[in-house]
Amino acid sequence: MGAWSALVDWLQTFIVAVGDALGGPLLGVLAVTLGLRLALVPLMLPLAIRARERQKVMARMRPELRTLKDQLRKEPDRLQKEIDALHRRHGISVVDLPALFGALIQLPVLIALFQAVYHLSEGTPLASGGLLLGLVASGVSVLALVLAGQAGSKPMLALAAVLPVGMATWLGRAIAVYLIAFYAGSAIQGLLMQRRAPVPEPAAPTA
Repeated sequence: MGAWSALVDWLQTFIVAVGDALGGPLLGVLAVTLGLRLALVPLMLPLAIRARERQKVMARMRPELRTLKDQLRKEPDRLQKEIDALHRRHGISVVDLPALFGALIQLPVLIALFQAVYHLSEGTPLASGGLLLGLVASGVSVLALVLAGQAGSKPMLALAAVLPVGMATWLGRAIAVYLIAFYAGSAIQGLLMQRRAPVPEPAAPTA
């Protein structure tokens, strides 16, 4: 058995044990997923705040970026150099490496937990009947997006609303509860983001 399979099996066993203690497998899924998501908040909160401030800078850069692309669309090498220089003038990098590393840290854990929940429910009644819980997950997902200050993007809001319903309907109640707990942790992180004072905006670059 590989290390990944061992991790998934251990998580599945842990969820079952917690569920037995609390009174049912869905409660085990809820408690373990929410607990793990909250455990990641100290790592993810600074990165989420960083991403929020980066989005503000990117919004300010957008007109300049459009102008560069229009002026240099036939000179791709020069265009890339000018884009790099534009990012440096605004105090950000083209690729946000800390955010990338943060994602690489949390994603394997959350994917392993997702697989554990899926295997736990596979072939049982928990693998069906997820529509109503999926609607709850959809609402919590949208709330988390709003609290994180990302409600300005209509495509993201639509995805946040539709994806949990589709996944829960397709994969069942256990996955729906996983999603509810996951997005609840994200909503709590969003509340904490609002309590953090925003980073002062840098002065506009001079020519």
